[in-house]
Amino acid sequence: MFGKKKSDRECAAIAVAAAMVAPADADTRSLINQTLTPEEMQRAKRYIESGKPIGRR
Repeated sequence: MFGKKKSDRECAAIAVAAAMVAPADADTRSLINQTLTPEEMQRAKRYIESGKPIGRR
C-alpha cells in the first residue's frame, strides 16, 4: 500500500462523493473501485451504517 492509511471517515466520504457525482450506478462502482481497496470499501460501509457524521466537525 502506498501513502498513509485512510481513516474510516475518509473512506466513507470518498464513497459518498462518488455516489453523488456519478450519473449511474455502474459509474459509482467504477469510481469507488479506482479509489478504495475492498477493505476500505467495507470500512466505509460500516462507518456510513453507524450513522456517524462524515463531514468535518
